[in-house]
Amino acid sequence: MLYAIYVLFAVIAMLPFLRLPVRTAVLIVFFGGWILLPVGHYPPVATDGLPWWIVGTALPSDMLVTKAWVVAAAALLWGVVFDRRRVSRWRPHWIDLPMAAWCLWPLVDGLIAATPSPSPLVACLYVTGCWGLPWLLGRIWIATADDRLALLRAQVWAGLAMLPVAIMEASVGPFLYDAIYAPHPFRTDGMERYVGYRPLGLLEHGNQYGIWICLNALAALWLAFGQAEDDRGRRGLVPAAILTVMAVAAQSIGALLLLVAGLVFLILRSRAFLKPLLGGVIGIVALVAAAHLSGIVPVQRIARDTAFGQEVLGAVRGIGRGSFTWRISQDTKVLPAIHAAPVQGTAQWDWFRRFGTRPWGLAMLIVGQFGLIGLLLAFGSVIAPALAILWRRVAYAAWAADDETLPLAMIVLLAMADATLNSFIYMPAILIAGAIAVRPVTSTRGRGRPRRSQSG
Repeated sequence: MLYAIYVLFAVIAMLPFLRLPVRTAVLIVFFGGWILLPVGHYPPVATDGLPWWIVGTALPSDMLVTKAWVVAAAALLWGVVFDRRRVSRWRPHWIDLPMAAWCLWPLVDGLIAATPSPSPLVACLYVTGCWGLPWLLGRIWIATADDRLALLRAQVWAGLAMLPVAIMEASVGPFLYDAIYAPHPFRTDGMERYVGYRPLGLLEHGNQYGIWICLNALAALWLAFGQAEDDRGRRGLVPAAILTVMAVAAQSIGALLLLVAGLVFLILRSRAFLKPLLGGVIGIVALVAAAHLSGIVPVQRIARDTAFGQEVLGAVRGIGRGSFTWRISQDTKVLPAIHAAPVQGTAQWDWFRRFGTRPWGLAMLIVGQFGLIGLLLAFGSVIAPALAILWRRVAYAAWAADDETLPLAMIVLLAMADATLNSFIYMPAILIAGAIAVRPVTSTRGRGRPRRSQSG
């Protein structure tokens, strides 16, 4: 039945291309597919425990037919059919090389490994579908400043489309996925919040719902207040308010903190001190990540056996964030496997199984499966365009108030920050990264006013 649903979706995906501009149709198919399609064919799991071995659709595993690549493939297929002119105008750029290398790395890594799983070619095709195709959609069809504005608006509509889900599931708990498709293995994981329940909809996990709503709310807030002097900005106040309420109601604390951080950064974007602050944050994150992966800092021992560790642990649990310390503990349990093959990884999707647990963050999962090379290629290819934009421009007070490049770059960085602790990630970030990877071509917006290209 799953295959039939995906095939039917691919056929129906042609309809918006018949009546709408191709760019609009691409965004409808991509975001609509993520909202409406089943995740994939979940393996049978016990209903009374956490199916920790399901890693999410961002990486190849025993779930190979998933909407993570189906929606991108359908959008690209009909985009090529209906807009061959724009496809023919697209030219590869050096910024595409890291993403291309990441798509090919599972093939190379699998040929080096003794017993890869899945096979190198299958893993390569899967990564290409989930990462390479969304990147290509952004590179080809989000090429102008107007395209980027349309992308932000698509995110807003994608968030508002979840409003019925939020209303229905917030009071009774997630039920739609089970009712429409099949039992969802993560339906109950983290669903009980401080007040009521966190919705799930047809996504992979409640955490993914939380980051989905929060980042779409950030897009809406930028459109509303970044264009406040414009009629479009005033009209955007209502969607921004709705999505902000939905984000708070979801009660995904980590995602909410990222939303607040993104808002603060966008509000203070012209302050000169943000540039050195950004550099300091990057340096601290790199040091912490290196210490965590190396195991030099015995986090569990400090937390268990020292007064300071007990105080910190108690404080974290006191504010209801025990899941954070739990995730760190799961990471430390699987470090021996990572240390055994740190550079190239194991090329096995279930490399963690012998430990009876897995890392909950995508970054650690990539290191275990594809090594540090895979992590640098995967995260680097997505983060680099966004980081370059912020580094070059955020300290300049002359930044245009209605320039969409900045919020898109911030959304990418926040999504990948969330991916360090969650494997069920905000997959549109890959398309967005492709959209901001290169300098947009000159476009015209409203009133015939020329829009000057911005360096990206």
